[in-house]
Amino acid sequence: MTKYANCVIDPKQAPVWEAPDRSRTVSPLIGPDECGADEMVTGLWILRPGERSKPDIHPDAAEIYFVVCGEGRLLLGDEEYTVGKGMTIYIPRGVVHQTFNEADEDLGYYFIFAPPPTGPPRQEAENWTKIQ
Repeated sequence: MTKYANCVIDPKQAPVWEAPDRSRTVSPLIGPDECGADEMVTGLWILRPGERSKPDIHPDAAEIYFVVCGEGRLLLGDEEYTVGKGMTIYIPRGVVHQTFNEADEDLGYYFIFAPPPTGPPRQEAENWTKIQ
């Protein structure tokens, strides 16, 4: 029996959830439910071309984005930044943030929350559709 098989995640095997307006998807990869990681939650988040995320805030968790594809604009508080593939972004607890994808390709983040935010995941709270 393997001891850590659930700690090696293939994103192609992970569930994919789509927002009701079809603007974005999320694939939870690491967390309490996926592999017993109680100290963090990670996943892939994709914003489709021409779309914007809703403003978001996490009062109880810091967040890190690593941009895996695309380019866009990110609001952190009242400051705006251009972000693109290969960049890393740190979002402190309690900072409102929002992403805009005005390009012709997907904008994707590998995200990390530490500690995991309280409350249900957005895909549960907003009744997202499981598409994979």
